[in-house]
Parts: sequence; C-alpha cells; structure tokens
Amino acid sequence: MKKILFLVLSIMVLASSNVWGFMDVIIEDNTPFAYEKITVTNSSVSILNETYRNSARAIFLTVEDNPIRYRIDGGNPSSSDGHLLSDSALQNLWLHDGWAIKNLKMIGINGDATVIVTYYRAKR
Repeated sequence: MKKILFLVLSIMVLASSNVWGFMDVIIEDNTPFAYEKITVTNSSVSILNETYRNSARAIFLTVEDNPIRYRIDGGNPSSSDGHLLSDSALQNLWLHDGWAIKNLKMIGINGDATVIVTYYRAKR
C-alpha cells in the first residue's frame, strides 16, 4: 500500500511540475506593442529591431523552419556555441530583462530559421 501511495504521489508531483518544460506565463504588468518576423541565417548573426528592443520590457520568441543558437551576454553565437532553441512548438523563449533583450544575438543552424517576436512594454 505504501508503494502504491508513493507511486501515485510521485506521478502527481511530476505531472504538476515544470520538469516537462511547461510553465505558466504571467504578463500582468506588460502589454504587447510590436510584432516582427526575422529571417535568421546560418551565415551571419542576427539581432532584434533596434527601435523595438530599446523600449521592450519583455519579449516572447518562437522559432520555425530550423533551430537557432542564441546568446544574451553580448557575445556572438556560432553553429556550435550558444543556447540551442529548437524549431519545435514545445520550445520558446521569454526574456524579461532589458539588457538581455538588447544583447540577444541569434544564428541559424542547418539553414535559415524564421524567428517570430512579440515585444511587450509596461501597461499604461
């Protein structure tokens, strides 16, 4: 009986945790103000639109067609260096820091990728 109870509780904890990569996103203090699609090539580093990124408080980013690598520390990503972001519907990127948004640099892997970005600013 103890083993069954332990198993049931373990399954409940795993099912309700962020282990699976699903997280609730709360944007109470922000409102979307801009949207863009960027072609991220595998031959050069791409950055966000300067006007939008300089006034953004947060961004939501998804990737289509091919994966990308990105860095937010000011360095340049390469095909083998940087955080990997898949072109899967299950993976996306939220940034809530102005410095990280301004310093986001991306490069495509295995071909060009389409990056879709929604920019958020403080509610007025």
